[in-house]
Amino acid sequence: MVRSLRLVSCCIPLIVIFWIALRWQLKSDRSSVIWYTAQTDLSVHTYRHESHDLINITWLFEVANPDPIIQSLIRASFSHNLYEAKVIPFYRKKKDTFTSEQITLLTFITGDRLGRLVALAERRRAPISVAFYVPPDDETATQQLFHLDKLLHDHPVIAWNVDIHLVTSPYLLQLNTWRTVARTFATTDWVLLWDVDFEPCTDYQKGLEKFLRNTRDKGWATRLERGEAALVIPPFEWVDLEVANSRRDVCPSSKSELASLYHDLTLDAFETLNPVLSHATDYAHLLVAGETDYYEIKEYELGYEVYPIFRRDAPVWFDQRFVGYGFERSAITAQMYLSGMDLYVLPGEYAFHVEHSRSSSTHRDDIKSVQISWTTFRMDLCHTLGLRLAHKGELHTSAGERLVSACQSTGIDDIDLDIKRSLWLSGKTSWADSD
Repeated sequence: MVRSLRLVSCCIPLIVIFWIALRWQLKSDRSSVIWYTAQTDLSVHTYRHESHDLINITWLFEVANPDPIIQSLIRASFSHNLYEAKVIPFYRKKKDTFTSEQITLLTFITGDRLGRLVALAERRRAPISVAFYVPPDDETATQQLFHLDKLLHDHPVIAWNVDIHLVTSPYLLQLNTWRTVARTFATTDWVLLWDVDFEPCTDYQKGLEKFLRNTRDKGWATRLERGEAALVIPPFEWVDLEVANSRRDVCPSSKSELASLYHDLTLDAFETLNPVLSHATDYAHLLVAGETDYYEIKEYELGYEVYPIFRRDAPVWFDQRFVGYGFERSAITAQMYLSGMDLYVLPGEYAFHVEHSRSSSTHRDDIKSVQISWTTFRMDLCHTLGLRLAHKGELHTSAGERLVSACQSTGIDDIDLDIKRSLWLSGKTSWADSD
């Protein structure tokens, strides 16, 4: 029960957030969701200190959301989580409008990676929703916000295509909280969960449209539209960095070049040194599959992670207890797959990791004391989803097969015993319902 309550309590803020989204959204003539918010004027929050103009970050986050109801709900959703996050939605709002059927790329960014935001925005004209973390230190935050405004001026494509939401907290690397912010305030019906250090090499919008046309008869398109499935874009990385650095474009120009470089060991699946992260994608099959030879993930393992396209209102959100780099993306994939969402691979799409140096200021581990462990997450997930299916009398049927298989394969005795109890309850519930 305690484990169940822990998982439920972390999801309550997400329900509140989604309510905010539903209250705010209106449809424009082009069927794109419009969010009404004032653009933040930094001059109002600026003070003079030792001949420098500094922004009062604390005050900025206190007063930037003028509607008292919206302000209260945002605080309830984020400020009272473990990491005291504060949010300013639509700190800078994109000028362009997009139809609801467009895919919004969701990501987060820190001050040292703003250049990647420029690259993503310039890659193609498409909506982007980004959570931009600024530290609660006035001097550093001022430098980063002024730098951001300069980029908006120098690269108009950002101002036209990108919604920027500010987040701050005394604690760094709240990656799933930041992803939640970007998703909550996305303005189209479809989203692509992304990391800023990846380059989308193909036109994922056309990839989605082609998938919907070609899988309607087999029911996959319908499941995707209902939020019961997600599309997987396979990620790669360069193994031979000398070759990578000599290229003008990090992306191979075609699927055939990609396959050739893969077989030459010049590139590989992303993070192939930890096979569980990518094994289920089946890269050997991917590279020989035709562009429309879509296939479903069948060999799922706990720890597998994806870069998915899915409906913005799909009933799976991100566990905000995860912080730092590690299992936070695997947790998202586990929630999707074990809750019943199918994962379909897009053989014609691919992405590449962009090499970069790591900044000590944004990668220090200063929140280890409150970080949820991967073991705790798996115990919570197996317990909560197991009970949910058990109370429906479905855990011991084909509907619960993937959850039972994944949870029993962990090798953790507590999880195994918990699933066995839930299986017993599921059978009893099913028998009582039929009686």
